[in-house]
Amino acid sequence: MDLDRFDLRILRAVQRDGDLTQAKLAEIVHLSASQCARRLDRLRAEGYIEQTIAVLNRERLGLSILAHVFVGLREHSRDGNNTLQSFIRDTPEILECYMQSGDVDLLLKVVVHDLAELADLIDRIIGVTGGANAIRSSIVLRTIKVTNELPVSES
Repeated sequence: MDLDRFDLRILRAVQRDGDLTQAKLAEIVHLSASQCARRLDRLRAEGYIEQTIAVLNRERLGLSILAHVFVGLREHSRDGNNTLQSFIRDTPEILECYMQSGDVDLLLKVVVHDLAELADLIDRIIGVTGGANAIRSSIVLRTIKVTNELPVSES
């Protein structure tokens, strides 16, 4: 990692607000706007910044159910895994998926409009897995913290 303190300041600033103008970023980082722009372009080109997105309010969009679905697979085959992974990538209700160690193979973070939609999604998961060994879901009652900010420091 070949980043100096200005690069780290830029990363911290843009992960908090991807809409910063060059002038505002320059003010935060204490460099000129043109220097910030060049550094920002380099950080993108080198893969430190993967993308810039807008975070939508799921509840305003009627997606009132946020749930975690835990999937234990019955079988592990290359073809089955490829089919399941394609299904997961192509299903917009699945926001995140993690393959993990332990008693559960997959952890899915999903959003849906209502419980009927969650039940339908779980049925679809069962169908694509050919019958899961175990599926559990937990519905989020209250959000305490949500962030995508990585702990970037100058230390």
